[in-house]
Amino acid sequence: MKTTRVAALAACVLAVPAWSRAADDTIKKTGETPIKCSISSISKDEVKYEKGGKEETVPTFEIESIRLADEPAQLNLIRNQANNGAYENALKALDRLDVDSIEKAEVKGEVQYLRAYCTARLALGGSGDVGAAGRQVKEFIDANSNSYHYYPANELAGDLLVALGRYDAATNFYKALSTAPAAAWKIKAGIDTGRAKLAEKKYEPALKEFETALGLTDQDKSPESQKLAAMLGKAACLAQTGKPDEGIKLAETVISKLPAEEVDLHAWAYVVLGNCYRQLPNHTKQALLAFLHVDVLYFSNPQWHAEALWNLASLWQELKKIDRATQASAMLKERYPNSTWAKL
Repeated sequence: MKTTRVAALAACVLAVPAWSRAADDTIKKTGETPIKCSISSISKDEVKYEKGGKEETVPTFEIESIRLADEPAQLNLIRNQANNGAYENALKALDRLDVDSIEKAEVKGEVQYLRAYCTARLALGGSGDVGAAGRQVKEFIDANSNSYHYYPANELAGDLLVALGRYDAATNFYKALSTAPAAAWKIKAGIDTGRAKLAEKKYEPALKEFETALGLTDQDKSPESQKLAAMLGKAACLAQTGKPDEGIKLAETVISKLPAEEVDLHAWAYVVLGNCYRQLPNHTKQALLAFLHVDVLYFSNPQWHAEALWNLASLWQELKKIDRATQASAMLKERYPNSTWAKL
């Protein structure tokens, strides 16, 4: 009788999916306390988990990170390094990781994503090979089409292609975001496509993308940051289509509403504001002040800092401040040697 009970118990355990036997998984939603739970399934659109005997579902757009119960302990440190911008340290730690000992496909995928993500961020910051980084990201996408990193990886691939000037190819990756059920991903697709059109100097099509994204933010309870980003994109287009005054008003409105923690959006906002002022005669000092905000306060984003430094070098030259111009140009080439701005 005892043998029968043991056999029955063993059969039940084997019948339970491996996911649900992990009682110490952790889901970190953006801006919220981590959730200790048992994950039952992960897809590119949503993650299902059990907590307190109740099954819950969270859209992947809301997820900052996932920590699996059976992943190597050091992987969480690597993840935190990547999230905090310590990309080189994260890559060194990944090199020390015994990947061959990892059995779970989802954990292997996490390692692959972290490596591709850090490599891509370094390349976008002007200190890496953009093409090689793009190949790593594409390899991750092809091997992990149902990962919760799927949409961010497609966005990253698009950003790398924009950096290479391959705008049409970039928009194909951004389109993957528009196929997601969550409106937030669709809005992001519009903003990303708009920025690609901006980089290509196709200002009218870019403006349409940003206005469409803005319309979606009005229809859906999307993050406020998305609405502000779409407004910034529109302001950037106005600067280039003969309406810099309107662009300035819009950029200043965004700046007044941005929370302090939105550092990247602050950086872009001041770049947009500076570019608006550069379209107006006799506004050199106002443009200079806008770009100085990026250099002094919001320099953590390599993309916007590089653009700000290029503009500062040009503006200091206009003001006959040759030493300051030389200093800005030297900093640009030293910190971001592979950036587009350093090559102009």
